[in-house]
Amino acid sequence: MRGIRKWLIVAALAAPLFAVSGTAMAQTAPLPPALQAAVLSGNSNAIAAAINTLSGGNPAQAANLAAAVITAAEQLLATNPQAAVSAAAAAVQVVSALPAQTAAPTQAMQVVTIAARIIVNPAAQQVAPQTVANISVSATQIVSNPAVYATSPTAAIQVMSNAYSAVTSSVVSANAPAAAAAVTQTLNAASTNPALNTTNAANASQVAQILASQQQQQQQQQLQVQNNNAQPVVEQQQNFNASPS
Repeated sequence: MRGIRKWLIVAALAAPLFAVSGTAMAQTAPLPPALQAAVLSGNSNAIAAAINTLSGGNPAQAANLAAAVITAAEQLLATNPQAAVSAAAAAVQVVSALPAQTAAPTQAMQVVTIAARIIVNPAAQQVAPQTVANISVSATQIVSNPAVYATSPTAAIQVMSNAYSAVTSSVVSANAPAAAAAVTQTLNAASTNPALNTTNAANASQVAQILASQQQQQQQQQLQVQNNNAQPVVEQQQNFNASPS
């Protein structure tokens, strides 16, 4: 704990330097100096520690800070995708706690909605595929909470779609092969959740459409790969059987 306090003090002193540097972070909504420095550091543990300290253990305040962090993360994505993914992971971790979802469901939805936009970015997937997978799994679990889902069913379905798209992408699935099964399991459970189906009558069909569309894309990709691999073999057979001139 002393180490965390020491880091926060150093971060607070360093924050003005980041503000003067004109980085993308300086253009975001104001963050407490220690949290701002933590986000710029790209250290998810430091971000989580700063949120925990600044919130004083208040889950609603922690969710508000997480929402500010995820907004900053999205603005960092174009210039520093690694830091953006790390910040997104920390923010999602905060609202993955049930007390935060209960106390601030709207903020929890805001966090995962923005995180879902980050995880489908190719640069984010390339630099941190395992972290993207972890965010995807957590995001689908969070929006499956009826309290969070009810704040915006449309956003919840979009989060599910982006998460499934991320974990089934070639880069992420190669580095985190179990993530697709975890997300699929959560989506299947969400499609039969009575509370979600009561809130949104189209919930079951929309979730089924997510799973079906992604599976169709995967089958098309596999077929294309098979066709590409088969073509040289056909050419070799044709050359072999050709009559000599």
